[in-house]
Amino acid sequence: MSGLLVDPNVALRAAVDATLETDPSDLGDVGLSEEIISLRAEIDRLEAQFARLVYAGHQRGIGNVDGSPSTAAWLRRRTGMREGDARAAIEAGEVCEVLPTTAQAWRDGEITAGAARTIIGARVKGHDAKLRAVEPVLLDMARDGATRELQRTCAHFRQCAQADGTEPRDHDGLTICTTYAGRTILNGNLSSSAAETVVTALHALTDPPTDDDRRTPARRRADALVRMAELALGALRGAGPDGPVRARPSASVVMDWETLTRDALGRMDGEFTGILHRSDVERLLCDSVVTRVVTGPRGLPIDVGRARRTIPTPTRQALVVRDQGCRYPGCGRPPGWCDAHHVVHWRQGGRTDLENLVLLCDHHHHVVHQPGWIVKFDGEEFRVLKPDGSEIT
Repeated sequence: MSGLLVDPNVALRAAVDATLETDPSDLGDVGLSEEIISLRAEIDRLEAQFARLVYAGHQRGIGNVDGSPSTAAWLRRRTGMREGDARAAIEAGEVCEVLPTTAQAWRDGEITAGAARTIIGARVKGHDAKLRAVEPVLLDMARDGATRELQRTCAHFRQCAQADGTEPRDHDGLTICTTYAGRTILNGNLSSSAAETVVTALHALTDPPTDDDRRTPARRRADALVRMAELALGALRGAGPDGPVRARPSASVVMDWETLTRDALGRMDGEFTGILHRSDVERLLCDSVVTRVVTGPRGLPIDVGRARRTIPTPTRQALVVRDQGCRYPGCGRPPGWCDAHHVVHWRQGGRTDLENLVLLCDHHHHVVHQPGWIVKFDGEEFRVLKPDGSEIT
């Protein structure tokens, strides 16, 4: 047997199979933590080898065998990887060719995949010799687990390399992609000055945590980002007599009429985001611009109606004067942050007049459109009932 060659992938699969047989319930806290750390270390080493192999395949044009337009596209099709992850693996393999000591330390498990990618991210093309000169310092930080210091040093190297005029600065970028679950991910890559502007605006519009607001910090920042976009759209539309006009949602939504009015199964899609949840559509329809499109038997448009505003401007102004902001109990957000909400939804016969409208901020507008929540309004008093029947006070 000693003279026989063993396929390393067969041995790897056997080792993985043995690892998968480990039942977490059979391990104590110490054993579980050791198993997690050990497994993560081996995954890191495998990622290093994967990047090495992928870059070798990229250099050979391995994707051309299947007619793929790129190595990343080939990886996406053959392995199910996201194309962004595939491109990152190719880039990691390329930089490891430039920094062989870092590559070997990664494969040997001396540094984590996170630390290796931080060093890889420091590269600025045209400055490889300088990066190799500081590689020992970066590796010492990586081996010591000095993550923050390593990140700052690598960022400083990039800034210095980009400031000498021999290479153009990296362009800021924003990518938008959809997950397998239909969620949308925004991934921004900004310079320090651009990031400072964006983050400052996010902080200014992010609600501070309160005892009655159980949103996570990430959720509050996401709400702030949407608010930024709404305020920007409002500024583009100009200012009204009481200051900037809050923009009505300007998204394009296509839905079958029977789906909306009769709860039948059918289309309810956003132009960019695909299938939409009914509660989100109903919330948008509370205060939006609606355009009628009539389709024929085969679904082709045969008539497009004139756009009309569900909430007329005079009605909106009257709402602002009457409500002075969000009417949800205990909320004090100003009118500029609020939507006009139909207490009885228009598809259920609710009218677009003051007796059936109240101002609600974006957060509380989402809340009252959740299943089971009930709102009541008699023209003066606004009440909110939770799904269990208790009233918000």
